[in-house]
Amino acid sequence: MKSVVFSIRSKGLRKYLTRGQSILKRYGLTPSKMMQALDQLSRVLRDFECGATFPITAVTVRRNSEAAEMLRKYVDQGIEFAIHGYRHVDHSQLTLEEQVVELRRAREVFAAAGIPVAGFRSPYLRFNESLRTAAGEIGLAYVSNQSILWDVLDGKTFPSAAQAAYIRALALYTPWSAEEWPSVPYLQDGMVEIPVSLPDDEMLLDRLGGDDTGLVERAWSRILGETYRRGELFTLQLHPERAVLCASALSALLAKARSLDPPAWVARMEEIASWWRALSEASVTVTGAGDGKLCLSVAGPERATLLIRNLEVDGPAHSWIQGYQRCATKTLVVRTDIRPFVGVSPGISPEWLRFLQQQGYIVEISDDLQGYSIYLNRHDFVAGNRRAPLIKIEESDDPLVKLGRWPDGARSALAVTGDIDALTVWDYGLRYLGH
Repeated sequence: MKSVVFSIRSKGLRKYLTRGQSILKRYGLTPSKMMQALDQLSRVLRDFECGATFPITAVTVRRNSEAAEMLRKYVDQGIEFAIHGYRHVDHSQLTLEEQVVELRRAREVFAAAGIPVAGFRSPYLRFNESLRTAAGEIGLAYVSNQSILWDVLDGKTFPSAAQAAYIRALALYTPWSAEEWPSVPYLQDGMVEIPVSLPDDEMLLDRLGGDDTGLVERAWSRILGETYRRGELFTLQLHPERAVLCASALSALLAKARSLDPPAWVARMEEIASWWRALSEASVTVTGAGDGKLCLSVAGPERATLLIRNLEVDGPAHSWIQGYQRCATKTLVVRTDIRPFVGVSPGISPEWLRFLQQQGYIVEISDDLQGYSIYLNRHDFVAGNRRAPLIKIEESDDPLVKLGRWPDGARSALAVTGDIDALTVWDYGLRYLGH
């Protein structure tokens, strides 16, 4: 009954009843309808030679033994499955011990089914501070629960009931604003968090009443455009139950992503987590080379990209984007009379320091304001606004050397994801009984 009350509170009674009708259309008595939906999405993904990540509730896999073989088929096609809880319950209400039990049971189900898993996304995107610890205890590499809201509705007005349902979703997810937070992964408590972009398909279709060729496609296109402009990550949320409605919008989005130059990196969440962890461990050694020169050498992943801005460099470099050049080697010599890095004032918090370093910046703590092309004082670090210092750095024309956020010179990243809450109508009904 808790799930029923929760759903009514998050959707409103009218939307909850309407949701019941759509469930009967989108799910069958057997997993066949969901497998058809996955087939449809898989065909779109193959057309653009990319994978996706679908978190799935473990109890549905255990309950539908014949589905395990089908899911393994998609793994062979480059699709990743992640844990979406053992049961579809609100993890923000669970203790650390309870979450460890739930996640461990889920992982055992996937192991028995022969389906590898590396990450976790909570039902309803609900979590508490102990979740990352629980995920780490059972050996997961990433979680994907923090949501980021993009202003992509163009001030469009909607019926009052639809608007109320949309606002309820925002209250449920408590997203960060894309105007204040960059949409990029971050490492915390040893776990990679991969943020989810909103509005998602459920908000656009079921709450606002959009359609696959209109509101959904425009919203996704705008988010892709913004993440590309900013060099960030678009984690798309497309529940496979809406594959029929959203397949054309997904195809249009992937076509746009594949047309970009420099490219957008389209990757599964496990790939993004692995990359972000490796990039966070990269280092750049800086030594004086005499005659106003600095020698820089990167120790890090092979696919890392060294970017330079407004500097004379000894070595091959090619035009990239927004005034940057991409270096062809991991070692280079630059001519400069100032350190082309990000200087920060003493007393910077370890959290802020780690954040800047994870963005690829070479950060040095110093009280020499004049010794750096870019220098950040304490007032540049605003609580609750991670974007402010990034804007100051990126909108400057001052010389800079940094590591690119994404592999192989990609400008941004795109992850196609979608939660599978149930495989059958029976699964969906049993959710409301806590099973």
